[in-house]
Amino acid sequence: MKKILLLMVSLSLFASIHWIDDFDAAYAKAKKVHKPLFVFIHRLYPPCHWCERMERETLDDANISHYIDAHFIPVKLEKSTSFYPEELTPKYVPTIYIIQGDKVIKTIVGFWNVNDFASDLADVERILHDESNTSKE
Repeated sequence: MKKILLLMVSLSLFASIHWIDDFDAAYAKAKKVHKPLFVFIHRLYPPCHWCERMERETLDDANISHYIDAHFIPVKLEKSTSFYPEELTPKYVPTIYIIQGDKVIKTIVGFWNVNDFASDLADVERILHDESNTSKE
């Protein structure tokens, strides 16, 4: 029983997203490694129920977190205290921006369950694929 519990705890440690908390640092890294940014804007004070739920139920899912870490540079910012470009003006939290280069290619507002969020990520993958094919022509 102890081995199973230890294995579950160990796997959950690897499932979390490796967030960067500085937009400029994340942007520079994204340019360097040629990956899009995954910008998660949330609110800490007062606590945002939907932000917490999005993190706990969706972003902490092992498949979702692995996908985000593998395909994006993830940056997590607090709405009222973090610096981010003026072009990113979330009216609601949580808000996720997917940014390729200097362009926001997708905005996701609110809480989404794992299946619906996976569908959003598939849309992003199609957009990125279409853009890379267009730029090659």
